[in-house]
Amino acid sequence: MTRMQWVLQVRGAASGQPTFVFFPHAGATPFSIGRLPSVLPQSAGIVVIALPRGGDLDEGTPPRSVTDAARGVAEAITALHHTHATGMTRLVFVGNSYGALLAYETARCLAHTTLPVERLIVSGFRSPALPMADSPLYRLPLSQLSAELAARFGLAPDGGAMWAEGEVALRADLCACDTYHHRHDQPLPVPIDVLHLTKDTSVSADELQAWRAVTQLPLRLMSCPAGHFPWAECPDVIATALLQLAVARQANLISSSNGNRF
Repeated sequence: MTRMQWVLQVRGAASGQPTFVFFPHAGATPFSIGRLPSVLPQSAGIVVIALPRGGDLDEGTPPRSVTDAARGVAEAITALHHTHATGMTRLVFVGNSYGALLAYETARCLAHTTLPVERLIVSGFRSPALPMADSPLYRLPLSQLSAELAARFGLAPDGGAMWAEGEVALRADLCACDTYHHRHDQPLPVPIDVLHLTKDTSVSADELQAWRAVTQLPLRLMSCPAGHFPWAECPDVIATALLQLAVARQANLISSSNGNRF
């Protein structure tokens, strides 16, 4: 296990295998990944984003804008890549809720570097191209904020403890969401897969389909019988979905290299 600023590498990938980079929900710590490392193949690399959390969790200062957070994460992933002799050749970003937005912006930071993202897999968040229509949450008193989050998303795996002990981090992440504006003219040159969490009522099917507007490559929508926090609720289902999507992408790459149409 390798801990660097902004990232935690649980394990490296075997040669030719994907490295799944997990971007958790607002206010979360790397523990939100739950049992996913144990149900994914040992050959797959596992990295979890570990933003500075502040408050009672660490001495860091959480970024309050998606741009700042994405820049910091991109730099950390690049640094982690350079610490390995073989590097991380197959990056698959996996983002849930706020993590989906952060994964998207981080993929943009890396799109034209020597470390591009192979695939972006998102869930629990509307397309970044859509306006942030909900009323801002980050300024609400904690009791009202907790009630509103529970009503919209259900209880997070760490429940009230996350909202109390990690209040500084939670408000910073919500501020990043609430103040976000999509400012990109060109679509992302990365294929996007959207996991439709069928028990999650916080985002509609149309809002998920709208992710098509931000990629210049094919988008796939896959249904998963889960709520807003699927990594903790059904890690086996999520692991199966991630592997199916990663294998499909690798097959497309092989087909393309043989001269077939992507």
